[in-house]
Amino acid sequence: MDIIGPLAAMGSLAGFMQVWRPGRIYREAQAPPVSSQRWSLKQVLLAWSPFYILTATILVWSLPAFKALFAADGALGTTVLHLPVSLLDQRIQELPPLVAVAHTLPAVWTVGWLNASGTAILIAALLTVVLSPKLGLRAAGEELAQSGREMWKPLATVALVMAVAYITNYSGASSTIGLALAQAGGVFPALAPVIGWTGVFITGSVVNSNTLFAHLQAVTAAQIGVSPALLVAANTAGGVMAKLVSPQSIAIAAAAVKLVGQESAIMRTTLAVSLALLGYVCLCTLLLSWLVG
Repeated sequence: MDIIGPLAAMGSLAGFMQVWRPGRIYREAQAPPVSSQRWSLKQVLLAWSPFYILTATILVWSLPAFKALFAADGALGTTVLHLPVSLLDQRIQELPPLVAVAHTLPAVWTVGWLNASGTAILIAALLTVVLSPKLGLRAAGEELAQSGREMWKPLATVALVMAVAYITNYSGASSTIGLALAQAGGVFPALAPVIGWTGVFITGSVVNSNTLFAHLQAVTAAQIGVSPALLVAANTAGGVMAKLVSPQSIAIAAAAVKLVGQESAIMRTTLAVSLALLGYVCLCTLLLSWLVG
């Protein structure tokens, strides 16, 4: 894994911040007054330690050698649970023209509770609590409870979006829509980012948009003879351009800077930029489809 680039970027940013200061700094009303105190290197390193710990754990979880431990024949392979979904596993067929030969689809819930990236984040949080004597278990528990209160709605939304995605995929709805969209032929690559843009505008998440529409993009790509990777990437790129105008994103941003009630003004300001960037992505996708097929 190449970490030289990110480390060099962080070092360059740290050096730049030593000579540059923003002309205007936003501060919360309850924030302490600006202090001219100079912090020691040890204090700075301790303040940033949660990020070092998190980066280290994610790095370990991403190493090929660590992932190999959880393979079917790996030392920890038994910790990964494979749970077939009753009445669905191997009960649905994928038929031509989606595939060359008809075959049944597996429906297996893979639960990698130990090798999941969320486990790495949990371990990083626990290490941070242990290595930060001023934090304490009580304060950590209060932060956990507050995070639960703030995040339960987004978590429920993600779960419901995932459920809709699985239903559309296994019911054949996304494949049917993909076959219909394939009738657009060579023009479809220009429309692929628009689908991703719409998905993020509705759900507020690029991940959710890809969950909903990545299969549709892949099916359409196979029908019109374009690389599926290109259209799935276009779905992602188009979705990123919708983050500027996603109602969920605007609501969070407005609440963060005490502009609740001004969401419509923010959207009017960013809509033109979002659509211009979307048009650029559409054009790039169309040109790439002509070049790489």
